[in-house]
Formats: sequence, structure tokens, C-alpha cells
Amino acid sequence: MFKTTIASLLGRKGRLVRTSLAVLLGVAFMCGTMVLTDTVGKSFKDLFGSVFAGTDAYVRSAAKVSGGNGPGGGFESRATVAESLLPTVARVEGVKVAEGRVMGYTQIVGKDGKALGNPGRGAPTFGTNWDETAALNPFHVVDGTAPQSDNDVVIDKGSAKKGKLQVGDTTKFVFSGPTQSFRIAGIAKFGKADSPLGASFAMFTTRTAQKYVGQPGQFDAIAVLAQDGVSQAQVRANVAKVMPPGIEVLTGKAITKEQQNDIQKGISFFSTFMLVFALIAVLVGSFIIHNTFSILVAQRGREVALLRAIGATRRQVMWSVLVESVVVGVIAAVLGLVAGIALSVGLKALLNAIGFGVPATGLIITPRPIISAFFVGVVISVLSSLGPARRATGVSPVQMMRDTSMETTTGLRRRLIVGLAMLAVGVFLILEGLFGHPGSVVLTVGAGVVLVFIAVAVLGPTIAVPVTRVVGAPLPRLRGMAGSLARENALRNPRRTAATASALMIGVGLVAFIGIFAASAKASLDDTIKKQFHGDFVVAGGSDFGGLSPAIESKLKEQPEVADVAPLRFSPATVNGGRAILTGIDGKSFDKIADIELRSGSLGDLDAHSIAVKRSTAEGKGWKLGQMIPVTFAQTGAQQLKLVATYDKTDLVSRYVVGLPVFEQNVTPQFDQTIFVNKASGASASAARAALNRATADYPTAKVQDLTEFAKAQSGQIDPLLGFVRVMLALSIIIAVFGIYNTLALSIYERTRELGLLRAVGMTRRQMRTTVRWESVIIALFGALLGIVIGVFFGWLMVRAVHDQGITQLRIPGGQLVFYTVAAGFIGVIAAIGPARRASRLDVLAAIATE
Repeated sequence: MFKTTIASLLGRKGRLVRTSLAVLLGVAFMCGTMVLTDTVGKSFKDLFGSVFAGTDAYVRSAAKVSGGNGPGGGFESRATVAESLLPTVARVEGVKVAEGRVMGYTQIVGKDGKALGNPGRGAPTFGTNWDETAALNPFHVVDGTAPQSDNDVVIDKGSAKKGKLQVGDTTKFVFSGPTQSFRIAGIAKFGKADSPLGASFAMFTTRTAQKYVGQPGQFDAIAVLAQDGVSQAQVRANVAKVMPPGIEVLTGKAITKEQQNDIQKGISFFSTFMLVFALIAVLVGSFIIHNTFSILVAQRGREVALLRAIGATRRQVMWSVLVESVVVGVIAAVLGLVAGIALSVGLKALLNAIGFGVPATGLIITPRPIISAFFVGVVISVLSSLGPARRATGVSPVQMMRDTSMETTTGLRRRLIVGLAMLAVGVFLILEGLFGHPGSVVLTVGAGVVLVFIAVAVLGPTIAVPVTRVVGAPLPRLRGMAGSLARENALRNPRRTAATASALMIGVGLVAFIGIFAASAKASLDDTIKKQFHGDFVVAGGSDFGGLSPAIESKLKEQPEVADVAPLRFSPATVNGGRAILTGIDGKSFDKIADIELRSGSLGDLDAHSIAVKRSTAEGKGWKLGQMIPVTFAQTGAQQLKLVATYDKTDLVSRYVVGLPVFEQNVTPQFDQTIFVNKASGASASAARAALNRATADYPTAKVQDLTEFAKAQSGQIDPLLGFVRVMLALSIIIAVFGIYNTLALSIYERTRELGLLRAVGMTRRQMRTTVRWESVIIALFGALLGIVIGVFFGWLMVRAVHDQGITQLRIPGGQLVFYTVAAGFIGVIAAIGPARRASRLDVLAAIATE
């Protein structure tokens, strides 16, 4: 039996390769992702290991706060340490050198006058002081010199390339205060990389960095180099003994491990994100493999019957099918691994092209992608072939000898019951993940989504007949007898039609869901701006890391064409013991420009000792107007703020709002993320805009926008991610195309005699191609329609789930869905090109003589 199986495989090499392709693409994407993330992880682990390679102890404040989700919550805020601690640390026994470090937001302006980088949607842009001690400095100058005066700066090589800047050039730098100009004294590299993680670095003298980047008289941390023969543990202990309360001291190894863990967390998110698409590809491939083996077993009915007749047992027949599936899996694993390694090279180049800054190191191939390739390839192939293998052994040899298909439409009632049960469980898991409190939202929702797709695939044959009848109804009139045959061929085997369409259903369903969710998010954003924002202009340009200088606000107020200026600031904090994001506003101005549906109190009462809270939050915690709310800041510690107002809407602000005086007393550094502006009465829109442009001329990151431009810019932030997701999902659609092609190719082989008879009674080659082509189109349209229905359902559920997060409008982009449907028809045409050509070129006599 084993020799017979191998001989059968070798005799049909083309079929073997086509069958392997379905799994190969999914395996390749998964392995490519693993190789890439392993390479990036190892590269940055080594890279950041070198950052603190010479650091033996690290002194910093223990006071820190972290925000939640939303603007201002993406970064940890830690208190600074006084510069006066530096001499104390330097005098400690075992300390050779101690240097203060300053780090914060700074953007370099390129030669074209545009700020480099986009910290809101890309890598951060840092300003820091230049460490004089080489052992403590991860950068080394490759051109020019270190900063010699307070007017000098050293920038990273990556930024120098992007900004077309050279040593000796004078350029502007954007800080939390006014924009300043400095002379580029040197260009430096970060280890072997031009820049770390694609971030930009501007390195000044310590005094300049304190003045513009941090705070005068303050350091973010103090790095310590121990004397020869003194261990890190010993110098840490010595320094810790003389530190005041609130200051913590870490060893160099501990701070290195902390930084590496932070990097690993970021990479693990990226890895998970990419693996989701790889798993989708594998899921689609499993449908194709299952369908392919179902067809193969049906086609080999007589062959199996003869084997059974001459003594082969059912177990031997099953093992024969499983061995074939193992061979398919091994081929897919080997080729998928090779393709995955090549894919990782392309992905690495793509990351460098978009500014991620992956160090120029060789690929790191660990056992993980190799094991995963063979596990996924073989296991998916074997599991997908189990059903067909069992069916092959469940039919008697006499029945197999007959010239009939093994597949029938019986058992639809059982299929209906099982499918509905799976659908119910899948929907329950999705609802539990979105609206309940599961241990893992991603796993719960993911399992539910997979179950829904499988359930619809199980139910597919029960709905394939009516749907394909409707979809194929126009064909007899449009294409005559060829159209009629195409429809009947699709109806002949509902199970095969549904299984083939299911692969395309997954890809189209997910693409439709993404399109609906994106359209709903954009519509909700537009609705929020129209209903809650009553201003005339917006000055945008802020982000979680950095933003607009508060000095812009003062310049705007000086313009006679401007009536009201309402800045928005965000900062992480701890409110009543929980992580939170604070929004800072000028209550009186904000109330004139925006509407957050005030329910009690007045925003005008927000001063240096008060706070406003979202009504549902206040009610949930039992807070009343006049009550003191504990709020902890990184720099100033615990404060008591009086509750003076409650409101309902949090689309423009967070759940906690304070006045600008609270920020000025407790938050450093300070940035405006957005500034809302009302023009003065009698001033034209063009005059007001010209005034705003004059006021922001010295701030390259500030962008003056009217309401239409602001809404477009905000919704446009969704488009890059949306495009990336669509490209990733396109892989599953490509696999589905292979699936349709494979099914048609195998069905042509199965119906060789039938096709020969049709040619013999007068069907032309063109009619033959038309029949096969339209059968493919019907299958593709069936899959697309199923996918669109599922996508609309998922989109509706998601909008309902995130209603409280501001996405309140459900929008179904009809044009996009029609485009997906038409595209599915073209996919059917493309997939049918090869099989249609083969069918039309069959030798009539040889085809009729086929057994």
C-alpha cells in the first residue's frame, strides 16, 4: 500500500504541487514573521545591551505614573532627580564617573524646513545631552565633533540622511518652548545602526538640554561608572545608602534587562499582529486542502475499490490517504520555510524603508520557525484529510465501482444541526469577548470568529443550492447553453461548491469587516466634530510624545483676528489609585468652542485645585460635586482636587478634565496636542487663517486647519493601517484563488469523459471555456456574498462593542461591498483561465474513452 501510494503521488506531480501550494503560502507567511521577529528581537537585544554596557549603576526617581488608553496615555511619566545629587553620587566610594542624563521631546527640522519624523504615528523624536564619558555613551561621532558650546548639537546619522543635513549646517529644533536654531557640530551612530528603532536624536551640552529639553537644575537619571574591581552590586549598594527617600538605584544589568523587556513587549505585539494574518492564511489553506482531498478521494473511488477488492483493509486505505496528506504537508513545510526566509528579507527591507531602523545584521533562524513550519504544514494537511479519508473507508467496494460520485446531498439535516450549534457557540464567544469580561479578549473573540467561519462553511451546502440558483439565474439568457451548464455544474455538488467558496468567504468577510469598521469610525469622527466642536479653526500637530509648544497659544491670542483660543493637553496620572489620562483645558474658552454635554457644575470653575469628571465615572465611584478627589502626579506626588463639574461626552476629552493651572503646577514638560480657535467677530475666514499662519510660522509641526481639513486629517489616520491590513488579508484571497483553480482543475480531470461527450455532440472550444469560466464565477460570487454577510455582521457587532469609545455611527460602504463582489467575479475568471484552457483542448476521442 505504501508503494502504491508513493507511485500514485509520483504519477500526479502537478496535482501534488497544486495541493501543497494552499498550505505553503500560509506556512511561508508564518515562518517569515517568526524569522523577522527573531532577527529584530536579537538585534535590538544586543543593541540595547550596548546602551548600558558601561553603566554599572543607574539612579532615578521611584515616582512614576502611567496612563490608560487614549491621547497622552501611551508613555510612562517619571519624576526627575535634582542636579544637586550628582556631586553626592560622584563622591560615593567605588564610583569612578557619574553623569546626569536629560531626555525628552525634540524634533529636528530638515533642510527643506519640515520637521523630521512623526512621533504621533512613528518612532519618537528625542533630545538629550551628550555624555562626555565614552563608556556611558551609546553614540559615537562618525563625522565632526561632540558639542563644544551651547550653540552646538550632534544628531544621529539617520536624521542627517533624511534631513539632508551636514556638519556645519545651522538648522531649527522644535521643543516644548520656542523653536531654536543650532549648529550641527557632529553626526553620530548608535552602535552599528544609524538610529535606534528609527528614532531621531539631537544631543546638546548638558546645560542646553536642561534649558530646552528638560528642566534647569534637574536630570532624568544619573548614570554611574564604577571603579576597576568594584562590582555593579557593590557600587549600587554604596550609592543607595546615601540617596534620599524616593530615589531608586538599579544595577546596569537591571536597567539593561528592563529596557530589553520593554523592546521585547513592543516586538511581541508586532509579532502577534503579523501572526494573526498568517493564521488566517493557514485557516484558508485548510479549507482548500480539505476540499482537495475530498475531490481526490472521490476521483480515486474505483482505484480504492480495486484495492479493497484484492484484500486491502479499511485501515490501509485510510493510511494511504493520510500518507499522501503527510507528503503534501512536508512539501509545504520545506518550501514554505524557504519562502518564509526570503519573505523575512523583504519585510526587513520594508521596515527599514518606513523608518523602523532595523540594524544591519544577518537573519537569525532559530528552531522556532522550523518546528512551526513542519508542525503547521503536516498537522493542517493531516487534519484536513481525515474527513475524506474516513469517507473513503466508509463506502463499500461495489458502490465505489459504480460510475457515480461518492459525494451526495444526504445528511444535510445533521449538517444543519451541527452548523447551527457551532454558529451559536461562535457568536456567544464573540459577544462574551466584546461585551463580557473574559480572561483574554483576543483569544475569546478569535476563537469565536474561527467558529463562525467554520460554522458557515458547514452550513454552506444547505444554502449553496438556492444561492447558486439565484446567482446563476441570468446565465442561460446571457450565455445560452454554456451558461446553463455552468449553473448546473455548480449545483451538481453543493458540498464541493460550498467548500471551494468558503476559502474566499474568509478573505472577503474580513476585508468587508475592516471596510465597514473603518467607514463607521470615520463617520463617527465626522459626527463628533460637527456636533461637539463649534470653532472655526484647529491648530494640530500634537501626539502622545511631544506636541505643540504652549508658546503658540500666547501668539494666537495676540492676533486681533482671533477671539477664543482653547488648547487641549493630555498627561498620564493616577486618579483614586487607578491609571488615568488627564485632559487640561482653559474652561472658559473651551466652553465657547466645544460641547461635551455638561451635566452639572461649570467648566469655568476649573482652577489650580479642581477637576471635572465624566458623569458615569463619578456616579460609578459615588462622587458628588464638592468632593475631594485624590490625584497623583509623577513630579509633585499626591494632590487633592475638588470635583466642580460632570459631563457626558469623551470624544474630545478623557474621563478626567482639569484646568491649565493644574498642568502648570504639576506636569512637566507641557505640550498642547490640539488648539481650537474661534475667529473674531467681523474677521473673514481668510484673514483669520492668515493670522494663524503668521502666529505659527516659527513652529514647523503646527498645522492650521479648518473643520473640513481637520476632519479629513483625523479620519486619514485610519487609512495607513487600513491599507496595511488589506494588503495582509490579500494573501488569504490569493490562496482562495489557488483553491478555486485547484478545484476546477481536479473537476476537469474528474469530468473528462463528460466533457469529451459534450465536444462530440457539438460544443465548441469557446463554449467549453465559457462553461468552466462561469462555473468559477458562480463559486466566487457565492463565497463573496457569504463573506459580505459575515463582514456586515462582524462590523455591526464591533460598532456596538466600542460605542462608548466614540464609534457611534454604523456605516456600510455599499460602493466598497459592490466592488468586492465584482472583484470576486474577476477572481473567478482569473482562477478559471488554466482549467478552462485545459478543458477546451481535450482530445475528444481520448476523453470519451477515459474510464
